[in-house]
Amino acid sequence: MENAAVLTLAGLCLGTALTGLIAVLLGQGSRRERRSIGAVYIAFIGMTALPLVQTFAAGAVTNYMPLLLFMLLILPPAFYHYVAAKTAKVSPPGLLWRDKALPVTGGVVCVGFWILPAPAKTTLFISGELPPGMLPAVLTVATFALIMIWLIASFAYLVAILHRLAAYRAHIRQLYSDVEKRDLRWVDVVMVLLVLIWATGAASLADDNLAGGNLFIEELFLALIAGGLLSLNVFVPITPPAPRSVVEEDTPEVKYARSALTDAHKATLAARLEAAMRTDTLYLDPSLSLQKLARHVGALPNQVSQTLNQEIGASFFDYVARWRIEASKPLIMAGDASVLTIALAVGFNSRSAFYKAFKRETGMTPKGYQNAIPGELMT
Repeated sequence: MENAAVLTLAGLCLGTALTGLIAVLLGQGSRRERRSIGAVYIAFIGMTALPLVQTFAAGAVTNYMPLLLFMLLILPPAFYHYVAAKTAKVSPPGLLWRDKALPVTGGVVCVGFWILPAPAKTTLFISGELPPGMLPAVLTVATFALIMIWLIASFAYLVAILHRLAAYRAHIRQLYSDVEKRDLRWVDVVMVLLVLIWATGAASLADDNLAGGNLFIEELFLALIAGGLLSLNVFVPITPPAPRSVVEEDTPEVKYARSALTDAHKATLAARLEAAMRTDTLYLDPSLSLQKLARHVGALPNQVSQTLNQEIGASFFDYVARWRIEASKPLIMAGDASVLTIALAVGFNSRSAFYKAFKRETGMTPKGYQNAIPGELMT
């Protein structure tokens, strides 16, 4: 029987996961997003319910244990496809065979364990010993192999998620002057928690087999899962729509290769962009987007984007942020207003976004800039 701390944490995780799953089923978003994140919740429900099953339904443990392998194997591809659905410029393709291979194989192994005689399952999952016969040995070796492959696949999915996020964040910087609420930074936090959960899960197995479960690894494992589930419950319902809707409805795809924009046209358009910022102070609009700027200068969004990238050498986000930072410098040196007030006055939507942009542009914080020797600022 599990201790009270483990049961409490398992109950917390189970309740949090069920709440998130119900919210996903009843919420909005594309079918791909809801299906993928729903699979993540189901996987966590399966993994965190084990202590409760062991305590309150001990007779079901031998049939429940094989199911955990399947739950474990669907978690990485499910979370990857959720991120893919959130960051895709167009509707992502369906599941590829490589995404299905591990879960399907895990399902076959799970069924194989289920068809074993009851005494063999008891020997395997309760006594922890290998029963006689070819099938139990094959299933045990297959389980070990799948867990090893799962570790490699999890790393591959982690890299793929980071790659997609990097491409997505570069893309939205071409469209918006405020990306803080669109850049899915919370996914980074969840991925860190997932890595810690996977590492702690492996340590928990070692603890059970080598230290008799005396190192409190299981409690840490469940606490990390609770943190990951709470993060999902907070951020999944409020994340912005996938960029494909923005691209399809508001702006065409940026295709410089087919562009008929000449160097002379780019130079002219660059001058109009300069006037829009310097004279019309468009950067003060906190919701300024590529679409709005293009309308103001009388050009197509892809032409503005091409001019910014090729003629001026900056993304839309960096170009607007540069003007906002320049406008903030006199206000900072005057010292009459708070950093938040200055940030909002020059077009930023938050203090943190201003801080990051200011540090990136000047190499120092607003306070450091204010305290710098004037002669240093001129060099």
